[in-house]
Formats: sequence, C-alpha cells, structure tokens
Amino acid sequence: MSTITLNQRQTVRTLRAAMHSEATKFCSLRPLVWLFLAGIAVSMVLAWLLGASAKASGENGYDTAMAAPLMVFATLQFGQLFFAAAAVLHLTGEYSADQISRTLQAVPRRGLLLAAKLVVVAVMGFAGGVLSVVLGTIPAALAAGDYGVFTGAQLASATLGAGVYLALLAVMSQGLGMVCRNSTGGIVAMLMLVIGLPQVLQLIRIQWVQDVVAYLPTNAATLMATGATEPYGTGVALAVLVGWAVVLGGAGALRMVRSDA
Repeated sequence: MSTITLNQRQTVRTLRAAMHSEATKFCSLRPLVWLFLAGIAVSMVLAWLLGASAKASGENGYDTAMAAPLMVFATLQFGQLFFAAAAVLHLTGEYSADQISRTLQAVPRRGLLLAAKLVVVAVMGFAGGVLSVVLGTIPAALAAGDYGVFTGAQLASATLGAGVYLALLAVMSQGLGMVCRNSTGGIVAMLMLVIGLPQVLQLIRIQWVQDVVAYLPTNAATLMATGATEPYGTGVALAVLVGWAVVLGGAGALRMVRSDA
C-alpha cells in the first residue's frame, strides 16, 4: 500500500511540475499571449459594434433587443478562433521548432505530459471566455442602452458558458494539433470544425444532416450559454461538447503516445 501511495505522490508531483512548465511556456511565448489578448480585444470591439447596431436598428422600429452578455457570446464566433489557434500552436510549435524531444526528456511519461498540456490550455481557454464576456459586456451594454438590458442570471450563464466552451474547444484544438503535428494542418482542421462544417452542412437540405449540424460544437455552445431548450437543453449541450473534447483529445493522445517524437 505504501509503495502505491509513494508512486501516486510521485505522479502528482510530476504532473504539477509539468503543468507549471507548460503554463510558463505558454505565458512566455509572445505569439500565444498576443493571440489570447487579441481574442479578448476582438470580442470587446465586436460586442460594442453589435450593441451600437442593436440600438440603431431598435430606434428604427426593429426588434433587436438582446441581453448584452449574449451579444458578447455571439462575437465569440470570431473571438474563439484566436484562443483555438493558441491552443494548437502551444503544441505544434514544439514540433515545428524541434523542441518536443527536449520536452519528452524532461517528462518521459507522455500521458502526464499530455495531461499537463491539456489542463493548461483548458484553463487558458476558460479564462479567455470569462474575461471576454465580463469585459465585453461593458461596451456592449453602453452601446446598446435599453436594447441591451440584462439580468445577473444572463451574465452568469453567458460567462460560464463561454468559459466552459472555450476550455473544451482548446482541448479539441490541441487534440487536432496532436493528430496533425503541424501548425498549418492543426489550424485548418480547427477552422473546418468551427466554421467550415457548420457552413457547408447547412447547405445540404436533408433532415438527418440538419440534425447533425445541431450537434456541432458551436451550436451546442450557443444552446448551453443561452439556456435554450430546443432542440436540446443545457445538460445535453454540455455532454455534446465534452464528447467532442474526449474524442478529439483522445485521438491526439493516441497519436502522441503511440508515435515517435
């Protein structure tokens, strides 16, 4: 029993050290930091524009009222790309710079290294989602005026939804990066997942295809953040996103564990 406990403690210490190293690596790489900050900035600017548009259209007689936090969440359709790209580059950058061998020498247990990387990008994604909504709600509400009134519950729902979605999207993106082991390939695959597939499949007017579209990550995230009940509720939406993260993260893990550096 003592041997098992000792091994478990050693594993925890190794994981913590790996997570600290990966977090330091993320924060010390300027391209990743700039992508993170750009994602927040883009969401704030677009939220302000959306709020101003809602007010102008509302004053002209159109029904454009929307809770300000939900306006910000809508802008994540673009802002998410920056966070997802940072998650991809956090891994593929090591392959491009031929530094992955050094990383594996420092943490030979690939499972622990993978877990550390996924935890770090998930935390960064969650922080990015929360900050985007919280900070973006301010300019959106100011620009929209009476057309952007919101409740505390709506702010909490949009904030938590954005955080959880971007955390899981970061896992999906890094999973794709692990599969591709190439920055361009990983980013293109991520773009196809969040933009390409929804746009292409929506053009196919077959019922079962439209049913599939409802279960793509971006649509599931919208349902989770808005609290909608059709075509499915918040709990199912969260399960859908977790499922995508498990599948893509698992595919990347399988590639990383079974392949050479």
